Amino acid sequence: MKFVLHEIKLWFKDADAEPKNYQFLPDKVNVITGGSNTGKTSFWNIIDYCLLSGKVNIANTINDKVLWFGIRFSINDKQISIVRKTPDKGAVSSEVFFNLGSFPDYPESNKEIAEIKSILDSEFGITDTLRFPYGKELGGTSLNLSYRHFLIFNSLTENIIGAQETYFDTTFYGKEEYDKALNHIFNLVIGVNDMAKIKASERLKEVKREIRKIQNQEKDNQGKVKNFENEIQVLFEKCKKYNFIEYSEPFETVDTAIPIIQDVITNTQKVAQNSNLFGELDELNKRRIAIRSQIDAISQYQKEYEAYKRNLNKSADSLQPIEFLNEKLSDQLVDSYETKAFVESLESSLKSIKENLSKKIIEPIKVTGDAKELNRQLKEIENKISKLNEIKKNYLAESQTEVQKFIVLGEIKLALEQLLKLELGKPIDNIRLNILTEESKDLAKVPTDTKQIEFNLKTELNKSIQRNFNQLKSLPAYTNSRLDFNSDKMILQLYPEGQLFPLDNVGSKSNYMFMHLCVYLGLHEHLINVNPEHVPQFLFIDQPSIPYYAGSDEMQGNDDRSKLIDAFTLLNSFIEFIVKEKNNHFQIFMVEHASKDYWVNNNLSHFHTVDEFINGKGLIPKEIYGNN
Repeated sequence: MKFVLHEIKLWFKDADAEPKNYQFLPDKVNVITGGSNTGKTSFWNIIDYCLLSGKVNIANTINDKVLWFGIRFSINDKQISIVRKTPDKGAVSSEVFFNLGSFPDYPESNKEIAEIKSILDSEFGITDTLRFPYGKELGGTSLNLSYRHFLIFNSLTENIIGAQETYFDTTFYGKEEYDKALNHIFNLVIGVNDMAKIKASERLKEVKREIRKIQNQEKDNQGKVKNFENEIQVLFEKCKKYNFIEYSEPFETVDTAIPIIQDVITNTQKVAQNSNLFGELDELNKRRIAIRSQIDAISQYQKEYEAYKRNLNKSADSLQPIEFLNEKLSDQLVDSYETKAFVESLESSLKSIKENLSKKIIEPIKVTGDAKELNRQLKEIENKISKLNEIKKNYLAESQTEVQKFIVLGEIKLALEQLLKLELGKPIDNIRLNILTEESKDLAKVPTDTKQIEFNLKTELNKSIQRNFNQLKSLPAYTNSRLDFNSDKMILQLYPEGQLFPLDNVGSKSNYMFMHLCVYLGLHEHLINVNPEHVPQFLFIDQPSIPYYAGSDEMQGNDDRSKLIDAFTLLNSFIEFIVKEKNNHFQIFMVEHASKDYWVNNNLSHFHTVDEFINGKGLIPKEIYGNN
């Protein structure tokens, strides 16, 4: 994406102080050089702040003097000026001046930050298509992308330029958010996930999830229907087994079987009509038992009456000797009062018995009549029972165990009632399923399997990194080594010639500085090759000389000087390559400790010295500090 930084401008709190501006040229390595504590590193912090950062990274000593910070740049051939008021008490300011053109003489807030961010998002190619890869109506991705996510590829800060395992300064921008986003946006910018592929890939995943959901619902519905059909068929076969329906009756469909089973249940009385036979037999048997009991009672009475009569005769016979004693032997009996009284008593009893026996005892007529009537009734009942038992015998021979059939029929009725209560599942949306299926076919035509694409693009990225590495003269130990950027770990790995595995440690901080330069230059070269949309063709580099000064203002030796010249030569040749061989544009803004002699004396034609912070000069003019 075409981008040129034209100017950085500072308006001071001292009303009498003139604003300070710094001018930058396109297609150059623009350098501000100077000693420590001159404010060099703050330049990227100012650029980031004016690009509407939510963090304050500018030093308080600078914020105390500056009232407004401004940057003027071109993006996609549009000139934009953004001026932002200095942070207040450690908090970013919401007062921003925005203009499609040059700076004002004196800035005043004229636009909301959200509106400016929306404009910048558009210029950086951050559209709804990127935020909502499978349609705005379906919601965004888990990562709320903005133009600010891509600035991480434009800044090689002093915190990481010599680091062993950190190539992108996520801490500067917001570690948690940028660590999460880094792999995704890296693949996006190198071309692995261009928007067509992202949109197709993510939408295809969503479509497949929705199709699977509908298919699972349909599968569940089919399972329920199948189980329902099986259970109805079991009931149907049970009806046939117990002769409730004809054995030859075919099971065609559930819709035809259910009415047949319901008819069987409804017409239960027809099947059970012979059950009245069993109730009538029970009643007749009860009556027979009752009549037999009455007849037995009458017979018992008659037996007891005949026994009574026999006993009276026996008693009379036993008293006959008393008469003989009185008639023949009365003079021989003891003449006493007790004897006479005893004999008289016996004679009186004998007389009473004779009188009873002489009477004609007639048996009650009702008893005899009842016995006859009961015997008649008993005979009639036994005749009926005999006839019904014959019918019962024939019925049971035909129907097997009729009671069991009634039990089975009850089971069938209950089972059918439970089955008809079951919910066989909600109907699926077939129209929606057809739409999704067609959409899936269309999406499948887009190359969503990016493995080969990813391999090819990362191979091209490695070629660009390797091309820059091969120009270096300061790493003779690693001549002919192969470089590979590990996008999982987001680090550059070096494979010495003939070795299968990368080195865990490539040595000094200087070596890692060179590797970082190769990564950033190789990345931007690759982005130009694949026509980048979201990353400006711009790179800020903070002091490649850091490994060589070791905390002092003096270079440690000639070897270090040679290495630094090698680094500067690499930057110069990169601009040469992009402008002349690629017929494109690129701008580097570098702050550096080393003097301009390094590029002036070595004829690095694409270097441009913006300013020198020497002899007390710095980002903030010394007279501003002197006014305190």
